[in-house]
Amino acid sequence: MNLSQLRVFATVANRLSFTLAAGDLHLTQPAVSQQVKALEKSLRVRLFERQGNQLTLTEAGRVLLDDATAMLSAEEHATRALAELSGGTRGTLAIGANTTGGMYVVPELLGAFRERHPEAQIVLHVEPAVRIYERIHQHIIDVAFAGGPIDDARFEVEPVAADPLVLIFSPRHPFAGRASVSLAELAGEQFVMPEATSLTRQLVERALRQAGLTVRVGHQLHETEPVKKAVEANLGVAVVSARAAARELAAGYLATAEIEGVSFERQLEMITLRGRYLSPLASRFRRFAREFFGR
Repeated sequence: MNLSQLRVFATVANRLSFTLAAGDLHLTQPAVSQQVKALEKSLRVRLFERQGNQLTLTEAGRVLLDDATAMLSAEEHATRALAELSGGTRGTLAIGANTTGGMYVVPELLGAFRERHPEAQIVLHVEPAVRIYERIHQHIIDVAFAGGPIDDARFEVEPVAADPLVLIFSPRHPFAGRASVSLAELAGEQFVMPEATSLTRQLVERALRQAGLTVRVGHQLHETEPVKKAVEANLGVAVVSARAAARELAAGYLATAEIEGVSFERQLEMITLRGRYLSPLASRFRRFAREFFGR
């Protein structure tokens, strides 16, 4: 048993897929399978049960996963601590963001950080929030950003900036020029929505449902940009991050109004894995993010 085998095992155990683990590790699937088989042979236990296309951990696998996670974390801590002792501030910083944050908020933050720390190598992962959470848990991402509220005991979550949502519609829509619209008026509208896994969509549908309105989904698109384009073409109305729509609203390509009796206030939240050692570079970045959004 060695750390390389444990790293492969832990990745497979977290993904419950040899194919997905191979992608994360930048290895071939046969190479991943061979590492796991070698580990099972050296330990003389089965770590996974394979039933058709389904992969599950055995009891021995669950026990080993806890210890493997601790050992891999200790290795990471030692590596980063030694780098810190050497006096170097260079290194790679892996940042994650959901689609909205990754396109409209985080790039400006990273640009400002790079100006102050040009020696830092920064990798930005922009993916759906659920995938970002997985990558944090797998130690692939150091610090991430997503629209809240995020309630997950695995993570340290810190609100860093307001990220309100706004109703948008085409300037050709009958709502154009209005300061507000009622829930009764919205009941007759078709909404353009991101996919069902979107945290923004879940928040919007929940808030409107609590206010007594069931959303009629006319179009479902995979992310914010096509949602805005569909609304601009007058295919329906939508609720998106105010940051995401700011440019189109300023240019007059989209229009907005308040929804009477409904508020979509939320926070952009900074996320790290609870209990994980953060390198000096990652810790410095977190402090910088607080200052950046504080301004």
